[in-house]
Amino acid sequence: MCGDQNPITVDDTVATERPRIAVFGAGLMGTAIAAVFLKAHFPVMLFDPSPSAISSAVDRVCGELEKMRPGHSQKTLLTQLVCTENLMEMDGCRIFLESVTEKIRVKQRLYRKIFAFLNQRTLLLTNTSTISIGMLAESLDTPSRYCGFHFFHPVHERSLVEIIRGPQTSGETIQEMVGFAQSIGKTPLVVNDGPGFLVNRLLNPYLASALDLLLEGAEISQIDTAAQQFGMAMGPFRIMDEIGLDVVLHGGWTLFKAFPDRVLPSPILLEMVRLGYLGRKAGQGFMKYDSAISWNTVGKPNSVTEELIRQKRTEANRKTERKSADEVTARLIGGMREEGFRILEDKIVDSPAEVNLAVKLGLGFPKEKDFWTV
Repeated sequence: MCGDQNPITVDDTVATERPRIAVFGAGLMGTAIAAVFLKAHFPVMLFDPSPSAISSAVDRVCGELEKMRPGHSQKTLLTQLVCTENLMEMDGCRIFLESVTEKIRVKQRLYRKIFAFLNQRTLLLTNTSTISIGMLAESLDTPSRYCGFHFFHPVHERSLVEIIRGPQTSGETIQEMVGFAQSIGKTPLVVNDGPGFLVNRLLNPYLASALDLLLEGAEISQIDTAAQQFGMAMGPFRIMDEIGLDVVLHGGWTLFKAFPDRVLPSPILLEMVRLGYLGRKAGQGFMKYDSAISWNTVGKPNSVTEELIRQKRTEANRKTERKSADEVTARLIGGMREEGFRILEDKIVDSPAEVNLAVKLGLGFPKEKDFWTV
């Protein structure tokens, strides 16, 4: 059982005095999150049932640390990392954070497996981006100690952590998680439960508008360029390729089920996922990637995707016309703003200032601009 029963605090203690954290899932997000914890001097147990994922995990965590600490040796921090395929080694961890596949059954199956390691003081966190915390907590004996703790890609650049309060999450848990977020150098934003929470509800219309603009004749490079000239950290197609188109589609289905009147699956996205064009991790998505390409280097135009888009335009029989950069930007940002008003109506957060903070720290909206007035 968990040996550390002390509350998590924000003081700068050394690693040996800090509680050990278990991270479940050694994928893109799991390794990046593990690196954030290590950088803050928390010992980390990184679990994945895949031998190949575990065999490469140390190198990938090291790569994430180098993004946060360029020019520094990562050797000392990496001594605090243990990578394992054995769930039994998780025993004794104070915090369990899962970052596994965005499917409710997969997550709940994992929770059942780790029940033996949980007690009344253990914190169980999920990095889910869209699934309701209340739904995920249905299989838990201690839902008061469970909440969302959602990081954003790229983790080393996005300072926001979305702390999602489930229907039964205790105030003590939320308070403790706010302090924990601060202790790892992140800005906490507490939000209420609901499909997509805050940031991904704002992200969805940004991506959906871009996909719709493609059907209307705009080009990938034009849309991404317009977004970046406006000041966004990444254009929508770069974001989708970085996250993974399958992940984007899973999140979109969750929002489609919740809001079928305004969220519709894109035929372009559906076909690309069906064909396995999943973005950078697959070597091609909206752009084409060299396997050795740096994460912060854009890909090359992808003729296969361009042909697919032309086919979908013909099938959709939509009116196509040239769009100006201002028209593209107005569609991308306008859709996000409309969703921001709905989020306030749904009381996911209480104030426009919180929405403004979310788009800037979570989505890379230009910091010098006000989301509500541009």
